[in-house]
Amino acid sequence: MANNDNLIPYKKGQSGNPNGRPRKSFASINLELEAKGVKRLSKADLLDAYALIFNSTEDDLKELAKDANTPYALKIIILELNNSKSRNKAMQDFRDYTFGKAQENKDITTNGDSLIPNQIVFFDTDED
Repeated sequence: MANNDNLIPYKKGQSGNPNGRPRKSFASINLELEAKGVKRLSKADLLDAYALIFNSTEDDLKELAKDANTPYALKIIILELNNSKSRNKAMQDFRDYTFGKAQENKDITTNGDSLIPNQIVFFDTDED
């Protein structure tokens, strides 16, 4: 017998699935890609790719970006390097990834003056 609660129609504008379709997890996406034969990219492979990109001509890179067999991320890197608006950001991201992000040292307390430590007294040992 049918459940009468299930037979009540939704109000106009109300979703029958308010939480939506559950998102795929990274693990499930990784498994799907591995099943299709996609290989993992190591940091060494990425650095080698950048080294080759930096030594390639503009025409070679444009052809590589058009090739359907070129990995999508590599296409994005090539297109960013070819775009004058995003080139500096792409180069900075590469430097940060390769060498680590540069530390920013800011003196926000002394304006460059030396600090002279004061004597700190936690307990008054003088008895009145």
